[in-house]
Order: sequence, then C-alpha cells, then structure tokens
Amino acid sequence: MAFRFQKRVKIAPGVSLNFSKSGVSTSLGPRGAKVNLSSKGVRTTVGIPGTGLSWSEQNGWSGASKLKPANELLQLGNMLDKLARDFNGLSPKTNKVSATWNKAVESFDGGRGPSKSKFETLTKRFHVALEKYQEIENDVRDKQNAVNAIGERLNAISFGMFAGNLKAARKEFLALVDEHERGSVKLLDAVTSVSQEVIEEYNAAKSRLS
Repeated sequence: MAFRFQKRVKIAPGVSLNFSKSGVSTSLGPRGAKVNLSSKGVRTTVGIPGTGLSWSEQNGWSGASKLKPANELLQLGNMLDKLARDFNGLSPKTNKVSATWNKAVESFDGGRGPSKSKFETLTKRFHVALEKYQEIENDVRDKQNAVNAIGERLNAISFGMFAGNLKAARKEFLALVDEHERGSVKLLDAVTSVSQEVIEEYNAAKSRLS
C-alpha cells in the first residue's frame, strides 16, 4: 500500500507549497530540511535539524513557538513527507521477511521430506521471522505516534486574521495526516496477519514431523 503525498497549495501571494514524491518545496524556510525519526525503547522523536522544531513522545513539542506559521507548516509538511516515504519502505521489508520464511518452509518439506535437523533450522528461521515482524510493527507504531503528534501540532497553530491560504494549507496537511493514519492501521493489520500465518505454518510443520 502506498502513502500518497502529491499536492500544490498556495499559502501566500507568489508562494506555494509543492508536494511530490521527491519532497516538499517552497520559497519559505530552509531548503533540504531533513527529518530524524528514531525509536529507542518507548521514546519516539521527530525533528528537523536547524529549525528548532522537534517532538518527543515523552516531552511533546519544542521550538515550535519560535517559527512563523508559514515556516512551521513547511517543516511539518517535510516531516509528513519523510514519514510517507518511511511507511512505503515497510511493505517491501515485510515482503522480504515473508519470502525468507517461505524458502525455509520449502526447504523443510523438500528433498527427502521433514527431519529433526531440518526442523531445528526451521525453528531458528521461525523465531527470526517473528522478531523481524515485531520490529516492523514497532516501527509502524512509532510512526503512527509521530503522525498523530503532527496532526495535533497542526491543529494548535494560530493564524492571523488574513491567513486564509495558510488555513487551506493546514487543511490539506490534516487530510494527509488522516490518510497516513488509515494506511498505518492497514499496514499493522497486514503485519499481524502474516505473523499469524507464519505461526500456523510452523505448527503445521511441527505436526508433519511427528
């Protein structure tokens, strides 16, 4: 499943936010802003170096009050863009784990059929697969938290009386937040489903050995 990020929104006379697969660009704010997204234990952090805008699951937002609304929208847009690309990289990662597991099952059943030594190898592959799926699931949940935090921050931005274009841009960003949230739920469901299939296949292999 792909996370879409392609739009063009005018936020001021002569100034637009341009959304595409290559990123978010505008004449406002620093160019080439990059996002650091990491997970260590229960802590999730999102931030753009050089902007002072960052968020952590434990401490909330910091540095946001120092940015003008238009600049902050740009930085949050860059975060959403990075998250979309990160999300899109998780499906192939899941498929790779599944492909490795399928080969292990084929090897177990192949040749002269199941054996104790082959089952021991399959058991190792089984635990590795479940560990990898769990890592992906944790990664998705971390990114979910980041998307939710961006949505909360977008709703918290205050605009002046004549900021209709900025409000329109925020609306577009919030629509993307909703889309990313729905996509992440589907991805979690998919990872849970394939994990369960691996467990069932492992138990079936175990029964064939006995």
